[in-house]
Amino acid sequence: MKRVLILLALLILASFIFIPQVFYKVDETNQAIVLRFGAVKTTSKNPGLYIKAPFVDQVIYFDKRLLIFDAPPESILTDDKKRLIVDVYARAHITDPVTFYKTLTSEALGKAQAIDILSSELRTEFAKDQQAEIVTTKRNEIMEQIKSNMDSKYANFGLTLLDVRIKRADFPDAIQESVYTRMRSERKRKADKERAEGAKIDLEVRADVDKKAAIIKAEAKRDAEKIKGEGDAEAIIILANAMEKDPEFYNFQRTLQAYRIFIDSQTTIVLPAESELFQFLEDPSEINEK
Repeated sequence: MKRVLILLALLILASFIFIPQVFYKVDETNQAIVLRFGAVKTTSKNPGLYIKAPFVDQVIYFDKRLLIFDAPPESILTDDKKRLIVDVYARAHITDPVTFYKTLTSEALGKAQAIDILSSELRTEFAKDQQAEIVTTKRNEIMEQIKSNMDSKYANFGLTLLDVRIKRADFPDAIQESVYTRMRSERKRKADKERAEGAKIDLEVRADVDKKAAIIKAEAKRDAEKIKGEGDAEAIIILANAMEKDPEFYNFQRTLQAYRIFIDSQTTIVLPAESELFQFLEDPSEINEK
């Protein structure tokens, strides 16, 4: 019985030693290559349990997730001989673990090499452009060019580059405040110019509206005068016709109109007795007869 227990213990111990030498596991976050006597035997990219030759094969794992290569901030000289403090990073995947292993051997060395390439391309491209362009209009264009230049270089190491991004691109502290002051002045100048142009357009629009309003009023006044003239002419014709039919009644009406114009409770009239205007005031019976 004691011998059986010893044998069982030896079998269990052997399994703990032997099984890891026969099987290896790949999960969702990594990929593996198997080396036999230093040469690549096979590659395992999908999750699962795999078999290898015990005590002969060596398994090396590489991260399958997105890798971030974060370059340290550095001072870069631009085309106009001005400096910028630039902080960038690149994101990439290890898509060819065999090439990655053969060229870089480890992730630590791969990270260092990837950052060196990033820094070199950054200095090269920034040296082609003006400082003001880099921090304003051409930043995205420059980063796309850097990515394009890095694609083939990363591919040589088994890496697929996703993108390159700037975390920060600032002026050195010594000139930062003066640059910001100049930028604020430039923006104020542009704002003042736009406001002046807006005021000019406003005046032009108002002048145009006033001109059109004056034309409309003049045309309306002209039409009103025309209508009034036509009405007066028609009234004269009607009065003339009335005068022809009954001259005495017409004379009576015109006299009454004259009374309405100049007679009120405060009016004193001095007329000769023989005045025609006085006839209806002197003899009211004339009015009744009329």
